[in-house]
Amino acid sequence: MKFIPRKIQKTADNSSGKESRIEKLKNFGCVVGGLAVLYFAIGFVADFAAMRVSEETEAKYFGATYFSMQSESAPPEFDRVRKTFDRLTQDKRLRPLPYKLVYWNEETPNAFAVPGGWVIVTQGLLDSVTNETAMAFILGHELGHHQYRHTLRGIGRRLLIALTFGFMFGSVDGGVVSGAVDLAELEHSRHDERQADDFGFRLAYSGFGDADGYLDFFVDLRDQHEKGDSRWLKFVNSHPPTSERLDYLKDLQEKLASRKSENGNQPTGKASPGGATVPSSLP
Repeated sequence: MKFIPRKIQKTADNSSGKESRIEKLKNFGCVVGGLAVLYFAIGFVADFAAMRVSEETEAKYFGATYFSMQSESAPPEFDRVRKTFDRLTQDKRLRPLPYKLVYWNEETPNAFAVPGGWVIVTQGLLDSVTNETAMAFILGHELGHHQYRHTLRGIGRRLLIALTFGFMFGSVDGGVVSGAVDLAELEHSRHDERQADDFGFRLAYSGFGDADGYLDFFVDLRDQHEKGDSRWLKFVNSHPPTSERLDYLKDLQEKLASRKSENGNQPTGKASPGGATVPSSLP
């Protein structure tokens, strides 16, 4: 019987050690999926911890440590804004933080929340927004960040992400993993901004009613910086497109006005010791 050896080409791949494309895709998918699960787990832990920080603890460790500056050098218009802020913070549904409004002599129109109950407004914002209801919405937006603990949760997320991925990869600066984490965090930031928009508008509307000018600042912002359609850039920004935010808030304003009309324009609040109206519930 004649023995005919099989050609080596037909069996070479079995011992070559090369990984097929399908195996590569499977391994890549496992790595990406594992990192995604880890990222969401970190977010869950950070949020869980932040939601259990008491207002007393937050005020103790954050309230007096960020800013030694006070408002002695603030212009006269800051007093007007502070009255609006004090009116908003009388709402009993706000977290019981020692809320404080602080002036910052900065030309860029801006406002932001800092853990411990701080809300900072810049000179540029005072110059840009002179309508009381527009300012009420902006301040209500920042109070929304406090209400949902966005500032605390953000600190916790950044800290845990840096520690976890730094331990695993040595650093989270640069690289594919860093880019993916940054994009995921931007989406989280946009969610927080939408949530603060909704809360802030409802808070301002409950105190100032069906007034004009709530969205004036956003309209100016859109007209100055979003002359084209920039929605396709939303994934690389920490805030949603201004035009998108305006569309949502206009719809919300119409819904609240309709609800108020259906209720016969009856007041929904009670008089506070200071004479302002404290709404019994946010719309």
